[in-house]
Amino acid sequence: MMKKFLYIASLFIVSFFHCQMEITGIVTNPKKVPVAGANVYLQNTMLGDTSSESGKFKIIVEKDQMPEKLVLIITAIGLDDKSIELDQNTTGVIDLGKIKMDTNATAIDEVVISANSFSLGKSRGVEQMNSLDVVMTGSSNGDVMGALQSLPGTQRVGEDGKLYIRGGDSNELGTYIDGMHVFSPYTASSQDTPSRGRYSPFIFKGVNLSLGGYELEYGQSLSSVLPMETKDVAGESKVGINFSPLSLGGGGTLGSEKRSLSFNINYTNLGLYNKIFPDKFDWKKEYRNFAGEGQFKNVFENKSQLKMYWGYNKTGFIREFEDANTAQKRDVGLDENNYYLNTTFQTKPKNGLQYFAGLAFSRVDDQYTNAQISGDAFNENQQEIHSKFKIKKTFSKTYKLSAGFENFTRNYDNEYFLGNNRLQNEKLRYSISALFADNQLRLYKGLYSNISARVEYNNYNNSSVFYPRLSLDYIQNKFQTSLIFGRYYQLPSNMVLAKTSNLSQEVSDQYIASASYDNKGISLKTEFYYKKYSNLWLLKNNQYTSDGYGDSKGFDVYFSDDSSIKNLKYSVSYSYNDSKRLYEKFPEVATPIFASKHNIRLNTLYYFSPIRTYVGVTNTFASGRPYNNPNLSGFNQSKTPVFNSLDVNASVLLGKKVILYTSLTNVLGRENVFSYRYTPNPSSIGSYNNEPITASRKRFFYIGIFISLKNNSAYDVSNF
Repeated sequence: MMKKFLYIASLFIVSFFHCQMEITGIVTNPKKVPVAGANVYLQNTMLGDTSSESGKFKIIVEKDQMPEKLVLIITAIGLDDKSIELDQNTTGVIDLGKIKMDTNATAIDEVVISANSFSLGKSRGVEQMNSLDVVMTGSSNGDVMGALQSLPGTQRVGEDGKLYIRGGDSNELGTYIDGMHVFSPYTASSQDTPSRGRYSPFIFKGVNLSLGGYELEYGQSLSSVLPMETKDVAGESKVGINFSPLSLGGGGTLGSEKRSLSFNINYTNLGLYNKIFPDKFDWKKEYRNFAGEGQFKNVFENKSQLKMYWGYNKTGFIREFEDANTAQKRDVGLDENNYYLNTTFQTKPKNGLQYFAGLAFSRVDDQYTNAQISGDAFNENQQEIHSKFKIKKTFSKTYKLSAGFENFTRNYDNEYFLGNNRLQNEKLRYSISALFADNQLRLYKGLYSNISARVEYNNYNNSSVFYPRLSLDYIQNKFQTSLIFGRYYQLPSNMVLAKTSNLSQEVSDQYIASASYDNKGISLKTEFYYKKYSNLWLLKNNQYTSDGYGDSKGFDVYFSDDSSIKNLKYSVSYSYNDSKRLYEKFPEVATPIFASKHNIRLNTLYYFSPIRTYVGVTNTFASGRPYNNPNLSGFNQSKTPVFNSLDVNASVLLGKKVILYTSLTNVLGRENVFSYRYTPNPSSIGSYNNEPITASRKRFFYIGIFISLKNNSAYDVSNF
């Protein structure tokens, strides 16, 4: 009897782990010719395949991988996307036979230029992934900005956590949500503690990082842009909660076919976490952050879409600092309130015509206490209103125009107090207006060109600038090559502009040559670039000038493979950068402290089917970064030790509606030195003392539970 029971139980266990569905088919064009290289995947999962030369595909779905709604998506260049809803209760083989794709009426609309951009999530078709790619990147800790630092062209600056692209400063990156500017995309943090992105990765259906040479719809970004696209109408109601030793959150969506209303709140407090895993800092009031966000989406009868997004962040802490010269201690405090509102309206293309209108409001209020010396206070308020109108018109299969205008209106105030005495009160008011036009042409079969222009006027210094952009792209089946030239402008930061009225717009001329090859889930991409900077702000003889200049050159190589080994995705990249500048307070031309010459990254993601677990591993290597040692002659003449960090995470499907997410950074416990901080004055023996700038803790461990309380599965735990 016992043997029979064990036999039946073993059959049950085997059937539980091995019961599966197999989806097969053949993708064809309207002439019934097989389509090779089509992307075929299940919506809201990581399961997919690329059609072979004969158009065939096969997707295997284990029982524990089954989403609540089974929708097959097929995309291919020059053809309309196709979605097929399948019966999730079916087991065995589902053979869809020949699937005929319709030709897009205006094939130029389907051209995807992958030069100078990398994607997380399905947005522009460069890659097809779901939102969990962000949290499943080994080094991300669930942070959008952290995940993007695993891509080529980025440089790891561990002490502040922000994005630095191809030798450019972090403030040279422009961040956009649904085409509208985000003035402050990072959370506030204390000195030597990395910031995080303000926004939940789950609200986005696509995150595209453009490393340079980007479209002229985007201005005031000297180096690169990060456009992020929010998800469309949810279509169903759902609610979820999450908790961990350092945070508690939850939210939900009230959804229907045409509209949805979503909200999400999250509270983070490092008090308990620092008791369990103490860091090297002395916190008088633990770091805490409250974040709330919401979104309303509506699709009208004519398929036009309205999106409204609002977000609020409140951050505060008090941390003890010791003055390097006097050895006196003071409690430095920060309270920040960050507000963001974004509204966009977009029509569905009709007769090749499409309209877009958007309005965004950003405001950041910061209050610092004991910032420089005990008893002082510094208050800073920044505000921006961004408006945009854009029109797209496809005139034929060979020509498409996109044109529009936008305006930025900015306010800035700061005050500095010592006791009750106000020693500084700076105010700044200015606006930037721009017209832009983008002409995309198909010159010949597979050969495309883009001729763009942007004209900008600002009333800070009552001047106008002209942006030109030219590109030539050749696409042939699996191979693509591009040549790009673009000129970009950006005003210095508000804090600098408030001190003077004679600065010019900073300039970056960018030259890019790239080539890529994609075949059945295997991609190889290489890109060479050169950036020439001019009119950078420079403090010369205690006067603010626009006499700074510099350049940055290098190349990136990227290889990824999603199909060779079942359940495994991996990528490896190498980036070389040689950057030199004379800007800000530099006394001579030198490599900036954030730029490392060599960066190597390895990313892997593997699904262990028997235990229903995704494991992500990232290994990052970077050569030493320059720093200035005042005990030696020259400037930024020294280098830190090499940086190396092995980071892992795991997402365990504990149940159909429950995910356990855990991550560990710097598994090997390496003491990475980001730079060195020297005393401003020499000691009694004439030398400058220093201390290394390192992470607040050798490792950062996170564990959290994400629970879906509605009908959706754990693959869709996002509240949006």
